[in-house]
Amino acid sequence: MASFEETRQILETRFLNGRAADATLSDIPVFFESREVKQPTGKDWIIMSIDDAGSSIQSFTGSRRLDGGVVAFHIYCPHGSGTKRIRQVADKIDSVMSFTGGTDGINSSTTLYCQAGNLRRISEDENGYLSYVITFQFKYWI
Repeated sequence: MASFEETRQILETRFLNGRAADATLSDIPVFFESREVKQPTGKDWIIMSIDDAGSSIQSFTGSRRLDGGVVAFHIYCPHGSGTKRIRQVADKIDSVMSFTGGTDGINSSTTLYCQAGNLRRISEDENGYLSYVITFQFKYWI
């Protein structure tokens, strides 16, 4: 079975490699869960988090399992500029993560696949930011 740590490495590597190649995303600070977040003032920013959902048996012999979960990108853009900018950032994340597969160079026994992104509005906060989250279900066969 692929480990939770391998899953994190594959997802973060996939996003960071795609981010580096994209002019819009490369300029936006990204924070990872359980690490200190220093909110930029008046600028866009992203928090990436991963929820592993466990696995289920996918064969009569029990030799195949399907593991999966959700990777989420919380996007923050300054309030007052409408939703155009936040949706542009979500589109860029979607182009990096949606319908992708592979191990991304991580020594893994399996291939991790991401599904299509799902975008939803979260809130406008007291610090002047509009927040949306784009989520991707991911799956891998063991």
